[in-house]
Amino acid sequence: MTLLLFFGAFSVVWFLFLVLALRRRWFSRFKSGFLLTLLVTMISTGVGGTALMAVWNYRGATDILAQQNASELENIGRMVEVQIEQARAHAFDQMHDSAVEIYAHMEGGGLRDPEKLLSIIVNAAPLILQADLFGEDGRPITSNRAAAETEHVQVGVAMALEGSQFRWGPYYSRVYKRNIELLAIPIRSPQQKTVGVLVVRYDFERALGRLFAGLRFGQSGTAAIANSDGRILAHSDPARTGDDISGYPAVKLALSGQHGLVVAKNAKGEQRLFFYRPLKNPGILETRNLALLIEMREDEAAAPARRLLTEFYFGGAMVLLGALALAVLTSRQIRRPLAELVGVVQRIRKGELSARYSHPGRDETGQLGAALNDMAAGLEERDRIKELFGRYVTTQVSEQVLKGEINLGGELRRVTILFSDIRDFTTLSEQMAPQLVVSFLNHYFSEMVEAVFQYGGVLDKFLGDGMMAVFGSLGEAPDHPRRAVMAALRMKALLAKINGERTMDGKAPIHIGIGIHTDDVIVGNIGSSRRLEYTVIGDGVNTTSRIEALNKDFGTTILITQSTYDQVQDSFECRLMPEAKLKGKTTPIRFYEVLSAKTV
Repeated sequence: MTLLLFFGAFSVVWFLFLVLALRRRWFSRFKSGFLLTLLVTMISTGVGGTALMAVWNYRGATDILAQQNASELENIGRMVEVQIEQARAHAFDQMHDSAVEIYAHMEGGGLRDPEKLLSIIVNAAPLILQADLFGEDGRPITSNRAAAETEHVQVGVAMALEGSQFRWGPYYSRVYKRNIELLAIPIRSPQQKTVGVLVVRYDFERALGRLFAGLRFGQSGTAAIANSDGRILAHSDPARTGDDISGYPAVKLALSGQHGLVVAKNAKGEQRLFFYRPLKNPGILETRNLALLIEMREDEAAAPARRLLTEFYFGGAMVLLGALALAVLTSRQIRRPLAELVGVVQRIRKGELSARYSHPGRDETGQLGAALNDMAAGLEERDRIKELFGRYVTTQVSEQVLKGEINLGGELRRVTILFSDIRDFTTLSEQMAPQLVVSFLNHYFSEMVEAVFQYGGVLDKFLGDGMMAVFGSLGEAPDHPRRAVMAALRMKALLAKINGERTMDGKAPIHIGIGIHTDDVIVGNIGSSRRLEYTVIGDGVNTTSRIEALNKDFGTTILITQSTYDQVQDSFECRLMPEAKLKGKTTPIRFYEVLSAKTV
């Protein structure tokens, strides 16, 4: 039992430790952590389950054995009660026969030597220790040697004279040094007249001794009956008869009318298992229970259950070996697809978006592989969309749109706006086929847009032969005015390259105008729920467009407003232009022509 309690406590502690280890993933620190986790879990489950079943079955088997022993004790108790009553009935039958014989002697005047007659009766019934005869007046006819030891003789005589049988006991007789019963019956004439009383001492202890002589249970089990005073009336070992066992818990419980079993120490201080039950012993004057006990070694009582437990331990060892083999096999089967999944993830991390998981299935690994394949396909599609998207929308905008970092509601920002336009493009396009116009514009814009991107600008839109770019609308770029002017100078230089190529082809050169203005505008997505455009809105846009148009009037290429000039005057050579009133503006505005970058 102690071993089982220790094992139960250990199992609870181990289970809590295992739960904590799994929740905190302690085994993940090892390279083979998955295998280790699986091994520990499966082994613990297999061994723990087997051990738990062993404990349950052991306890169940122990309970069954206890019930069987208790049932056997019940059967023995009923048998003892029946045999005790039969022995008493036989004793009363003998007494009736003796009473008839005594009356015959009394009727014939032959009761001259009653002592001799009673001696013959006692010798004919071995379980009768002594017989005494009382007259119809209740006085003793023979000498009552034991009358002094019990006050119930006169009561028994009185009741027998009234026509009733009387029994008292069993009780321990100091005269006979054993447990006896006092029995009394009336002596009657054929006309049922009571003419005397026969009183005998019945050897109750010897009667029980015949039942219990040599009675054993297993190797160590013994049976005993104790009277109401806790003294042994009968025992499997006759030498124990008369011992006082009133201190036994089982005796106290049985005498109180209870059935069951208890583990306690016997008179020798040995730990024993006691099965107990009461024996009914009704008497005329009172009812006193007897206690029936079966005593045996606890380990012997549980021997069949212990054999069963040993078999379970052997089975647990087999389960352990099976769990080890199954854990290794299962780990290999699970680690193989997991290793491929890890490989696919690493290839995707390196940019190889065409990598795919090749083990189909409907289980969790297959679902994870399918999800990983979908993710890789999505990333591949995203890159393709990003590449295509970048052809229509500036790269910076497309990246932030795909990341979801664009403010859909718009925000107020200070930016620098750049407008450019080809001079007299309408006249030029009239002299060219539509296909040539598209080819020319594609070549021209490829150069101009590259200059904008080179300095961190955002291409807002194409306006026929012109375009609009914004600097400082994305991210943090406090020097956006300088960047816009640098982009304009780069565009001017690229225009010289384009004109050189046109001159070599015998074509007339083209001229452009660039307007730059710094102002506070609303930056964000403008449009409907079906189509949005990332752009800037504000008066600064119109001002920039009007400044760009002034290049045609003044014959210049790059014009900037005062707000831009204030930010870049230390970096560029500029020339103040005459004040001019912009279309739609009520007051004149100051603006400058950008000549070149200042040399350091």
